[in-house]
Amino acid sequence: MTDKPRKHHFVPQFWIRRFAGADGRLWAYDHDTGRISERSSKQLMQIFNLYTLQPSGADDTTLETVDLNRIDSEGSSIFDRVLKGDRSQSAKEELASFLATQVLRDPDVVTSYNPRAQDLTLSLLEVFDVPDFDAFRQWWEAKYPGTFVTKDEFEHIRSLGLRGAEDALELIIIALDATEGLPELPFTDAVRSPDGRTIIRDKLLGLDWTLKTDPSDRFILGDAGVLYNRGDVQSLSAPLSRGAALYLTPSDSPKPDILSVSAADHDVTNLNLESAARSRRWIVGEQTELGRLRSQVGSGLLPDGRKT
Repeated sequence: MTDKPRKHHFVPQFWIRRFAGADGRLWAYDHDTGRISERSSKQLMQIFNLYTLQPSGADDTTLETVDLNRIDSEGSSIFDRVLKGDRSQSAKEELASFLATQVLRDPDVVTSYNPRAQDLTLSLLEVFDVPDFDAFRQWWEAKYPGTFVTKDEFEHIRSLGLRGAEDALELIIIALDATEGLPELPFTDAVRSPDGRTIIRDKLLGLDWTLKTDPSDRFILGDAGVLYNRGDVQSLSAPLSRGAALYLTPSDSPKPDILSVSAADHDVTNLNLESAARSRRWIVGEQTELGRLRSQVGSGLLPDGRKT
């Protein structure tokens, strides 16, 4: 019987390998050592047991071996299509599904989902502090963009009374804890559930998409993968390979397909600095480009001077 996989990549290996040089060698900067070294994609951007669940004490790694394995296989395919010239609406939609999963599988999101879910559940008690459903809906949607509570649900909670609602919500929170076993292990329904991915996917499809290409192959990839402001996703950028990066920007009427343009020098520089500043440990790319960034990597500053 083979051992279960314990090292879980939060940035897939197929993505990391797209930043290898023409000779196939992959260079990586390691925050922990401050060194630039040749590495295998297997050694990078992974956390031990990140996606392991332990319901009833029997550990389960199927999120890594089944769900994310399938998602990564589909992701590799759609990366190939886009990088080889497919700019269609269909390609855009498939890539949006992968990026939505990538947002949710990030370690910072995975390990914080349980307390966030509890916070959202407890916030339903706000129904007792507002005059009517419209006021509650406006407050709720501002605090939790992309989610909603129906009028029937609002009225049902109020019908329970404050004490009854508190008891009912406490049972929900207990159930949230129980479904994932030990409290120190990650809550992964956000990754596995198609509903959570759909909310982010639809948000991304409401933006304009531009693929910027660099013939000099200077883009790098940090272990944050996709870059966006936490909270409501108003924009997003993602280096897809050394020669191409995706930029999603706000739009009142988003175009159905992906625009393709040449990247200006400042596009490459700014995205590389942001990838470096947001990375936790690993950055991969061309050895010389990593060397140029070394002095900025440890500063913790974004291109506009903000701290990460």
